[in-house]
Amino acid sequence: MKVYRRVFVALLCVLLAVPFAAVPVFAANSYPISIGGNNGNAVTIQANGTIGAVITTGQSSVNKDMTAADHVAKANSGAGSLVASVNGALFNAYYKTNQTLSYPDNCATIMGMLMSRGEVICRGSGKNVLLGITEDGKYLIDRVNVAVSVKFRGKDKFTFWGVNVYHTDASAVNLFTSEMGYGFALQSGAVVVRIKNNVVTDVQKGLTWLSCPAAGEKVAVFNANAWAGAVNWGTDPKPGNAAEIETALTPEKSGTQADWNKVVTAVGCSPWLLEGGVDKFSENTNSDPKMGRDYKAQRTFVAIMGDGSLMIGECTATFGQIIDYLKSIGAVDAMALDGGASSTLYTPSAGYLQPAGRKLASMLHFVEYGSTSAIPKKAETSLPQQPSGWAAAYVQKAKDSGLVPDGFNLMPRANITRAEFASLAVSLVKQYYTGNAYSSLLTKNGISYNDAKDAFDDTYLLDVMQAYQLGIVAGKGEKKFDPNGSITRREAAVMLTNTAKLVGRSANGEGLDYEDAADIAWAAQFVDFVTRANIMGSTSTAKAVFSPLGYYTQEQALTTMCNLLP
Repeated sequence: MKVYRRVFVALLCVLLAVPFAAVPVFAANSYPISIGGNNGNAVTIQANGTIGAVITTGQSSVNKDMTAADHVAKANSGAGSLVASVNGALFNAYYKTNQTLSYPDNCATIMGMLMSRGEVICRGSGKNVLLGITEDGKYLIDRVNVAVSVKFRGKDKFTFWGVNVYHTDASAVNLFTSEMGYGFALQSGAVVVRIKNNVVTDVQKGLTWLSCPAAGEKVAVFNANAWAGAVNWGTDPKPGNAAEIETALTPEKSGTQADWNKVVTAVGCSPWLLEGGVDKFSENTNSDPKMGRDYKAQRTFVAIMGDGSLMIGECTATFGQIIDYLKSIGAVDAMALDGGASSTLYTPSAGYLQPAGRKLASMLHFVEYGSTSAIPKKAETSLPQQPSGWAAAYVQKAKDSGLVPDGFNLMPRANITRAEFASLAVSLVKQYYTGNAYSSLLTKNGISYNDAKDAFDDTYLLDVMQAYQLGIVAGKGEKKFDPNGSITRREAAVMLTNTAKLVGRSANGEGLDYEDAADIAWAAQFVDFVTRANIMGSTSTAKAVFSPLGYYTQEQALTTMCNLLP
């Protein structure tokens, strides 16, 4: 009896010594299946609200591959406990490894759609049949329209033809991230727009080659006709402009939009097998004979069951046989993943139920996080529509006082454009002068509206014309006003000086000897005025620096103009 007690105590000590974090909250339920007389395997993953999903790509690129073991190891290196892994989207597995790898002709290019942490990292064109996993652990399958777009200055929107896929049509606009993996040749006349932290950092023309973007950088490539159209309509991006990348998933199935809005991880593949328990194979558009209904091959597939759980299966069978099997067990929605030698299915407890016969470009991993709140969420993005804490009161005052004119595109943290500044300046002057007094002020400098209209050929905005008549703004040469261009702090000092003098503000305070005076350069007298008038000042509390080449934001402009209100 004492011996048993000692053994029990020893075992108990061993169990207590095991870290709780190492024990999965949920273990995948794997089991054998038979389809068309052929043996296979399946894994059921419950929809318990604490299981999410992550995608790994080959060497962190949608155009490279690596072993399934490397994919699994990468998934294991993240948070949570790995539940199961399966191969992902279709990709080109037949590139020539004995030749230099390059995009697009000789690499492991993914042909489906991938979304990771709410951001699309690979997309071709058209609608996609997607498996989506939401931030609250729900599984969805549907045919979905995937639209990724960029909005410059909060209004001028362009929808990308591809993400990390280069469409060479002259009218195409494409988006690239570090997941591209390779550099590639650009079409003649293409324009490269670099974006970081939701701001256009550079616009490059004349490039013939685009290197793979750095981590954290996004690059929009406008092919020749697309750029010409943007310039013609005055919607072309300029350095310093706000650039908001947006993703919209629009499903065909009614009533599911709210769920698709919560999707953070998704894989697009084909063919579509079931929708609502109904055979959808007839909608398969792939002409490859190996993708035919009766072609027998190694396959992997996913199916959502009636209770919301997800079944992942693998078997050597035809699509027709897989569809019949899934209908027989009550599957609701189902789609195929990549097959053939790409087929793989893994769980930590059972190992490789189906080992991959080649390196893989992507894998989908299901992870137990222990709570819904721990499931990966969409990547945080800056919201220029919301003011900074220090500026909130000024922005509200500007709105309440009527300083912000009707139709003004208010994005407080975004860099203000030249046209937007002109609009605010005119609105401020109208706080002091109304009716005939304002009309007289417009012609005081001897500049008529027609004169102002003839001064520029890139804008006819009324506020710009009037700001020019008032002497607040000037052009940039060659009849260009550059309405969408951003404003540096030294340029803002010039325009604020002109505005302040119009409304009677004097500069009686003390000036500052700025340490960056060399960059202030030609704007020295204007910077001195706004400093002594207490309109603008140092950007540092530790030393006197004006940051003259830094961009001026809407909230900074609103704050300074609030201080000029009557």
